Amino acid sequence: MPRVDGESRKSRLPDRHSNPTPADMRNIAAEPLDPSNPSSLRFSDPHRRNLNPSELAAWLEHHRPWLADRWRREIERRYGTPTRGINGLLGEFLDVLVSFLPGLIGPHRDQVDTLWLRATELFGAVAARRGLAAGEVIDEFQILREGLIRLLYQNPPLGGRLPLSLRDILRLNRAIDSGVTQASVGHTDALFFSLFEGSGIPESPPTSELMFEVRSQLREIGEELTSIVKDPSGRTGPDNRQG
Repeated sequence: MPRVDGESRKSRLPDRHSNPTPADMRNIAAEPLDPSNPSSLRFSDPHRRNLNPSELAAWLEHHRPWLADRWRREIERRYGTPTRGINGLLGEFLDVLVSFLPGLIGPHRDQVDTLWLRATELFGAVAARRGLAAGEVIDEFQILREGLIRLLYQNPPLGGRLPLSLRDILRLNRAIDSGVTQASVGHTDALFFSLFEGSGIPESPPTSELMFEVRSQLREIGEELTSIVKDPSGRTGPDNRQG
């Protein structure tokens, strides 16, 4: 496998103003280690084990605040402040969504994934209430992928000493893809019901009743996620994983 120097590897980082692609996530796991750069990433090494799911999950848990904060700041940078009177709720929402990432590669991932789809659909519905177009909610969600890619390159788990598991990277990538799709579904449904019930334009700004309802749903989702990941009876363990 050819060596990749630091400058070449840096050039593979997605531009901060461009949308990352699923291929970017695959490239992270396939990146060979540069011996002169301990923070570079690699995928396979016959003499050393891969980073296991629990180690990657712990890394994701540790970086949750950074990912959520970056996501929020980038949304505000792209779409302005305030965001249709819903900024406080938006921050809470992003915190909850990022909290799913460790569980999406953990032993309870099937249960977590079902709840993830519910949460991301709600995110899309709220985006419609914020006045975003369908393409904008997709772009907004892609910011999470971009932040994750950058973090994996710049501050990899265990300093890049162990190769990442391609299976876990692809699993995270698929989860973000499904989140994008489900957010689009939620956005479309919100517009449809607004049309069915009245003007076809979501209320601007969102009413206090709507804010309360969304917060209640978000709190319920967060509590369900906590109960799932704390349940010791996961059917799928880290050593008996399915794709």
